[in-house]
Amino acid sequence: MGSAAAVWIDVSMWSGLSGKPRPFIEIECDPPVVSPTGVDDWRDWALVHLEQLAAQDDWQPGRYHYTVEQRDPSGRPLDAHAHGIWEWME
Repeated sequence: MGSAAAVWIDVSMWSGLSGKPRPFIEIECDPPVVSPTGVDDWRDWALVHLEQLAAQDDWQPGRYHYTVEQRDPSGRPLDAHAHGIWEWME
């Protein structure tokens, strides 16, 4: 599993057929140099990472759900910093 200091962004993609988000990707990120101080700062940090990865990997346009979290060494979520819905239109 990943580094104990890593921050994870867990992403699900909205499925119009089922009307529910379905698991899409889990992204292991290095923690920010300066830790965000609140939910809005964590969201901003996550969106920068999501936009870069979506452009790099050519994600299909759509609605994505994300959660920013710390995990223990076995991969279980410890602390959710932020979550939200993000529209990728590129």
